[in-house]
Amino acid sequence: MSSIRNLLCATLAVGVLLSAPQAEARFGKRSDSNESSKSNKTHDASAVGDDDDDDDDAPRRRRRSSGASAGSLLVDLLFAVFVDVRPTAYVAPPPPVESVSSGEVRASSSRPSPLNVRLGVDGAALNTAAGVGAFLGIEGERVGIDGRALALVMPTDDGTEGTDSITLLNAHLTYSLVSQERVRLRVEGGISSAHAPDVVMLGPSFALSLDACLAGNLDLELRAQATPYPYVQLDGQAGLAVHLNAFVLRGGWRAVYLNDNGWADDVEHEDTFGGPYVGLGFAF
Repeated sequence: MSSIRNLLCATLAVGVLLSAPQAEARFGKRSDSNESSKSNKTHDASAVGDDDDDDDDAPRRRRRSSGASAGSLLVDLLFAVFVDVRPTAYVAPPPPVESVSSGEVRASSSRPSPLNVRLGVDGAALNTAAGVGAFLGIEGERVGIDGRALALVMPTDDGTEGTDSITLLNAHLTYSLVSQERVRLRVEGGISSAHAPDVVMLGPSFALSLDACLAGNLDLELRAQATPYPYVQLDGQAGLAVHLNAFVLRGGWRAVYLNDNGWADDVEHEDTFGGPYVGLGFAF
């Protein structure tokens, strides 16, 4: 009995081993034994078989879809690392133009306006009179001050020996109607005084002046000044100025008209002077 029992166990083990390869065929394709058994169980074998095929293929489709998802995830990750991140690592954003330009505008606006200083002396041969003049002008971009003096020496008019002298002074505030590097047009206003042998007079004074660059370091200088009351003074000059760095050479023509309106002895006295002038000075 024990031998028979051993034989049956061995036969059963062989049968199990022989049936194992048929079960292994499910990975990859459908086995023939399953198809025959399914056709015996139902008349609608093809439909049921299709449903079974869907059931059998579902794990494989899930495996394929999961593999595709993993592959696409890997591609996306590589793209993000080597493409999306690379520009931010190597390309720096340019500085904002507006902030730089606004920073420059604020810096330039904070700088004080430069001051222009003009000073000089000149000598004039005004027909019967010899004149010595001096001036000083200080101005910013638009507003400034201007002070001038002219001393005239002439022979006496009564035939006696000696000389007479007249000193003309004026102090003005100036405003530049045109303020450019090559052209400056000013209007001026202030006071003037005349110191004659027998009277000293003080009155309002007005002037108009122009400095214009003609070519290179050569400038044109024009000036007209007037005192309407209590005495009359008309003073005009036109000339050229050569700038040698800060040093300036000047020359031109000057004319002066004076009338005391009778303030000295109730009789009007007037004089007219005109002639060339030359001078030197500084501008910086």
